[in-house]
Amino acid sequence: MTMPTYSELKSKCERALVNPIHDDSEESITVLCQNDWVRILTVYDSESSGKWRIEVEVSLPSEKNPQSGEDVKNFVKSLILHLEYLLRLDNAGFSLSVMSRDGLWTAFIDIDDFPQDSLFKSLIPPIV
Repeated sequence: MTMPTYSELKSKCERALVNPIHDDSEESITVLCQNDWVRILTVYDSESSGKWRIEVEVSLPSEKNPQSGEDVKNFVKSLILHLEYLLRLDNAGFSLSVMSRDGLWTAFIDIDDFPQDSLFKSLIPPIV
C-alpha cells in the first residue's frame, strides 16, 4: 500500500469533519489511512467530549525469533522508524500513550480549529 500524501489526509479529514457518520453511540469515526502497522482516524464523540480528535494507532513490529543477523538488522531498522514516527507525532503536539505492552501505541490530538498543513505532514507514516 502506498502512503497517502498530506493533501489526501487533509482532504479526507475535511470531509469527515463536514459530513460525520454517526453510529448508534453518537460516535463518528473515519479511517484516514490504514495498513499493517498504522491506522489514522478522526473521532467525534458527542457524549463525552463533544470534540473532534485525530487518533493514530501504531503497532510496533514484533519479531519473536529473528533467524539471522539480517533479520535482526531489519527488525531494528523497522523499530527505529516506528519510534521516530511516534516522536514526530509528539513534536507535532500529539499526546502519546501505550495501549499494550506488546506494542500498540496511540497518539491523539484534539481539534478545535481545522489543523494546519504541518500537522498533516507530520501524520504521513514512513514506509516500512
